[in-house]
Amino acid sequence: MNSNLFVIVDATFKDNLEQLTLHRMPGALPFAGKYRLIDFTLSNIKNSQITNVAIFPYGNYRSLQDHVGSGKKWDLDRRRDGLFILPPKNLYIAPDEMITFQRMYEHIEFFKRSSQDYAVVTSANIVWNIDFYECLDYHLKNDADITEVMYKNIRLKTFIISKKLLIEYIMTYATLEYRTMSELVEKTPNLKVVIYKHQNYTRTITDTFNYLKSNLDMLRFDIGSSIFTPDRPIYSKEKTSPPARYLKNAVIENSMISSGCIVDGTVINSVIARDVTIKEGAIVKNSFIMSNSIIEEKSELNYTILDKQTIVKNNTHIEGTLKHPYVTQKEQLVSSFEDLRVLLVASESYPFIKTGGLADVIGSLSRNLGRQGVDTTVILPLYKKIRDTFFESLKYEFSKTVVYNEIKHKIRVHRYQYKKAKYYFIDNFAFFNYEEVYGYENDADRFAFFNKAVVEMLDDLKPFDLVHVNDWHTALIPILIDNSPHKGLKTLLTIHNIDYQGIANSNVIKKLGITNFVFKSDKINFLEIGINTATKLSTVSPTYKEELKYEYYGKNLTYSLLNREREFYGILNGISSSFNPTEDKAIKTNYSIENFENKIDNKLYLQEKMGLVIDKNKFIIGMVTRIVEQKGFDLILNSFDELLSNNKEIQFVLLGAGDKKYISELEKLAQRHPEQIKLNIGYDATKPNYIYAGADVFLMPSRFEPCGLGQMISLRYGTLPIVRRTGGLNDTVFKYDHITKKGNGFTFNNYDANEMKSTIENAYDLYKTNKKDWNKLIERAMRSDNSLVKSTQKYIEFYNVIVKN
Repeated sequence: MNSNLFVIVDATFKDNLEQLTLHRMPGALPFAGKYRLIDFTLSNIKNSQITNVAIFPYGNYRSLQDHVGSGKKWDLDRRRDGLFILPPKNLYIAPDEMITFQRMYEHIEFFKRSSQDYAVVTSANIVWNIDFYECLDYHLKNDADITEVMYKNIRLKTFIISKKLLIEYIMTYATLEYRTMSELVEKTPNLKVVIYKHQNYTRTITDTFNYLKSNLDMLRFDIGSSIFTPDRPIYSKEKTSPPARYLKNAVIENSMISSGCIVDGTVINSVIARDVTIKEGAIVKNSFIMSNSIIEEKSELNYTILDKQTIVKNNTHIEGTLKHPYVTQKEQLVSSFEDLRVLLVASESYPFIKTGGLADVIGSLSRNLGRQGVDTTVILPLYKKIRDTFFESLKYEFSKTVVYNEIKHKIRVHRYQYKKAKYYFIDNFAFFNYEEVYGYENDADRFAFFNKAVVEMLDDLKPFDLVHVNDWHTALIPILIDNSPHKGLKTLLTIHNIDYQGIANSNVIKKLGITNFVFKSDKINFLEIGINTATKLSTVSPTYKEELKYEYYGKNLTYSLLNREREFYGILNGISSSFNPTEDKAIKTNYSIENFENKIDNKLYLQEKMGLVIDKNKFIIGMVTRIVEQKGFDLILNSFDELLSNNKEIQFVLLGAGDKKYISELEKLAQRHPEQIKLNIGYDATKPNYIYAGADVFLMPSRFEPCGLGQMISLRYGTLPIVRRTGGLNDTVFKYDHITKKGNGFTFNNYDANEMKSTIENAYDLYKTNKKDWNKLIERAMRSDNSLVKSTQKYIEFYNVIVKN
């Protein structure tokens, strides 16, 4: 058969897979790894007798190039056509959910010189065995413009399209309103799009659940035999090792044991890669163990993914679930998680002092760490507001002298027990007796002194396993520890918002007494120093972590973060169980997922409180936010006149405070639409929960959003979020797909007023015309799990990675 198909393989999933778990999963993995998935894809291509293939990778494409080589093992090493690795030319373009027309345009010459008439655009993170020519025959018989390949009700980001039509879209990408094949199918009504349903086993590797499940599925004969068929073989990397050895205590049930393994324990329903040692008394169940790992005596693992060369110490018990398996990083040492002592240091924490989301995170994290058995201590400055409110409840502990700028300063340390966390407050009038937390000319000195006082306090407290510091205000603690008797104590720096960095005169270093610092200029950057000196780094969502690789988000610190990429992780924040419409005493009527129709009472009550027309059929857009540029108010001001004029049934309720410039423009907007807009300026102007429970949708069109909590709260209250796909918004809100009916909200990609307006109108149209799908969305939103328990567990796992390694 002369091939009339060429294939575009989207391999940008690499970073996405690493985002989806706390730890990275590099290397060639059986059935579900980066290169094994490429093997699957290329084997499918060879089996379909396709001879022209382009792989579009992102990130470190050279390791992929080394793996696939010339393509010989797939019969793709040829003079004409063959296998091509087409890396990104513009590294400032962040990877999207799938390959974009813009990325294809970077290699337009490949498309133009290809002699085939039709193209397959597919993803490299699919485990399947498919004949693409059957798809092409279906495409031709139906005289389709585009054929989308699906499995059951699952979209696979796989399409067949004529080369001529594809090149038209690639060449005009800059003027198109859609960027990918998925968006093209969704937004272009004039095209004839047909669906080809693939019938055999298919699983996309999008998270750790699918990652483990795809491995365990291969242990089922009916599934394994449908993937590994004699007539369509899967080719993979070969390695010579001696046969596996089973010692006298070995017990094996329904498992795959690779060559080179030594087993003297029990293995049940698990996949064990090459050269793994499982010692006497060890039990491994429902797990995937990568090569060269060692599981010592009497350890027990259930629903676990061990990366390469991990050592599980004896008597260690690891318990994950299929939905949330326990995952290690490469070369990790895992032992029992007992008596972990963690010190959290921050500039603010609820309930003592709060100016923003950082306080909520520290307060909730410390509380939940204690609940989960971690010995947790928090240190804060004793600000004037804390003194005025809590001083009578504080217990004096001790005093000491701290030298700063060659001057001796006395500090008094007070203690307070909050739930299961111990709080210490450092009292010094000269540095902390201010009305506000931030905003003073000497902020750099205030927090530098606080950092030094914390490190010197370590002499007086029981030793900690880890010090967890947060944002620039505490980012000098790692370098101070390295220059103290406590050198070697592990540290974690969490970046909550990279916009705030703590840039100060370099003489701060001298004032701290650090003598071995290499100065680059007469200025220092607190956050940059922390990035360079902390043991590990984290930020508050996996997507924000990836975004910080690009200068648009990472700004002047992108290079420093790229240097620490292997030590940098994204852990999504969570929300408290106190956000619960079933028990919320602030709202008009309580409701749950079983009776969310009672939510309508809160909608009518919100309209009454806001002085809006009371009508259950109106469509209420809610916002609770700081009124600043970052939150997308330029988009609102440039689109809401048209949106509200064309849709008189839409109402808009806002609660917030912030930039006077934006508030003034919003007030003018409200004057033009007095029957549709109600502004509540000032955070105490009304109760935010009225909006969370009463609105139909919750708008967050942020230019960037490291994590965001508002969308998580709105999901829990069944108020569907409309968000831009950035940071934590991208990790928690999943776009409603009108084809599969999946998703829990509405999303748009570009920071563009028209795109936001179109997304709002699409949500409004669904609300008006399809109550059944709308109510299903509400159910799915309320089932979303963004709990603090889940977030805290990931931090505990990460703490142990840092401490035990």
